[in-house]
Amino acid sequence: MTRPPSVIIVSLILLAIGLLITSCQNPSRQVSEGSLRTATANGAATELAGLGYRLKNRLNCQIPAGTTMKVVRVWCLGQTTAGQQVRVDGVAYDADTRHPRQEFVIDVAGREVLRKPCLGEGCSDMG
Repeated sequence: MTRPPSVIIVSLILLAIGLLITSCQNPSRQVSEGSLRTATANGAATELAGLGYRLKNRLNCQIPAGTTMKVVRVWCLGQTTAGQQVRVDGVAYDADTRHPRQEFVIDVAGREVLRKPCLGEGCSDMG
């Protein structure tokens, strides 16, 4: 049974939070953060393609300083093949609970084109 990407993203976020408890030098934390960045980049690329935007290259995603056990953030930057700047902002509130609240916002050329609680195939807009 394959899980939808939105479930995978939530799982990765929760895994990243659990690893935040450990030392910054912990290789497992680095792998988890890498997985979260990859899942966000892949989900955003899928959403953008569905809206008719093609990316020039893979989105570059980062987890900014200030991520905590309660609030996990990720942001991505990139460019479309038409030269438009792309920014993805993602946040999970109450990430240390069983029911985190997520929000992803995608801007193209400074204009919001998408706002959803999940990204990618299998994502159903829940709000």
